[in-house]
Amino acid sequence: MELKKRAVSLAACAVMLMSAGAPMMNEAGVFEQPVRVSAKAAPENEGVAPSKVKVKKYSANSTSVTLKWKAASNAEGYRVYRLIDGKYKKAADFGKKDLSGKITGLEADTEYTFKVRAYNYNSDGSKVWGKSSKAFKAITGPVSSKEYKIKSIKVKLGSGYYYGEDSKVTLKWGKTKCMGYVIYIYNAYDEKWEKLAVIKDPDKTSMTFGMYNVLSGQKKALCETDSGYSRGYRFCVRPFNQDSAGNGTAYAKCFKAKEPYYDMAELESAFSDEYQLLSKMLPKAKADNAPNYYYTYITSADKKTGAITSTKTKSYVSEASRAAYEKFAKEHFKSGWTDAQKLLYTINWINKNNEYDYKYAANAGGYFANVTVQKLGQCNSYNGAIAEMLTILGYKGHYMQCMTPSVRSCQHFRTEIKIGKKTYSFESGETGWMWVFRDFDEVPLSKKAKK
Repeated sequence: MELKKRAVSLAACAVMLMSAGAPMMNEAGVFEQPVRVSAKAAPENEGVAPSKVKVKKYSANSTSVTLKWKAASNAEGYRVYRLIDGKYKKAADFGKKDLSGKITGLEADTEYTFKVRAYNYNSDGSKVWGKSSKAFKAITGPVSSKEYKIKSIKVKLGSGYYYGEDSKVTLKWGKTKCMGYVIYIYNAYDEKWEKLAVIKDPDKTSMTFGMYNVLSGQKKALCETDSGYSRGYRFCVRPFNQDSAGNGTAYAKCFKAKEPYYDMAELESAFSDEYQLLSKMLPKAKADNAPNYYYTYITSADKKTGAITSTKTKSYVSEASRAAYEKFAKEHFKSGWTDAQKLLYTINWINKNNEYDYKYAANAGGYFANVTVQKLGQCNSYNGAIAEMLTILGYKGHYMQCMTPSVRSCQHFRTEIKIGKKTYSFESGETGWMWVFRDFDEVPLSKKAKK
């Protein structure tokens, strides 16, 4: 009887040890740790239907709509439905963490209706659906094309301070299928694009606004430099559509102007004295048999005596610069412009669009190519470009490195042209460093090299 009790007790101990995870002896007499088996606890929200989804807003382009919604409780995923022929059909599924979804393959200029529904899972993996959101309308944007790019910019100068508060700018752009247009202007001071006006008439393709006056729904349109000449204008037009429910706006692509537009009337007014001198004197220098080269003078001054000596060489316009000039003229010059206007425009353009070449990286194959293609240069490139341009236009200009007795350490390049008994100078540089045309000769021609 006692032995039987002891056997039962040992069996009970063995069961207790096994349940406690104690090591057990295998057939080879080695103790092994038993494998633990535990059941995974079911999620607390398993089988619970998610809450109703609320769609907040959307964004769209010409071929897609991106819906944004608030997170639904107990959601393990979301499904977007699109209304097609009176029935809601699956458009796309999105994950638990997705609070937005992009629906692609849509038509431009088309309004769509969507619903969003969240789902959870049952223990068997089947879905438990929440209630669908309210029907949400969205519209795709107009077709993005170059049809609506800016066609022309016309400036009408006023008569008061800085051309007058009555000065106006008129834009014209191409018509496209849309519900309206947003006009943007580049703010050169803050270096950012700003909304200028919203036009809700799709048939309207022009706009006139004041340069300085802040009109209803507009901002100041003209950015002036301290020296009084225009930084130019950069505009773009962006067509838009709006859905019938007022949920949002869909836009076409905005083709932002890469370079400013410079108005000739403004430039003539800003550089009035110099431009008038240029217009009067330049025609007198036109040569019937102008050579295809210009002279380059490298001038220096003796540090002790101040005596000026220089070397004189022929410089030919490179093929790269000639090609760059033809391209630049085609893109920027207007029919009927005089040579004086072309020079005025080009000097101003170089001033506004070039960066100083600190690393000597300009290597486009010629001065004019450097400043118009790479938009890099130093005084030699800026003014060498004008020397090349004078040669192309048929003038006998010359390009010089001037070293004056009064400032013996100064080295600078400038372009000049002799008209009658006087020498006139062009000065082009970046930022505020420039003039257009002056009666100026730092080193008289009589002291320059004759050969």
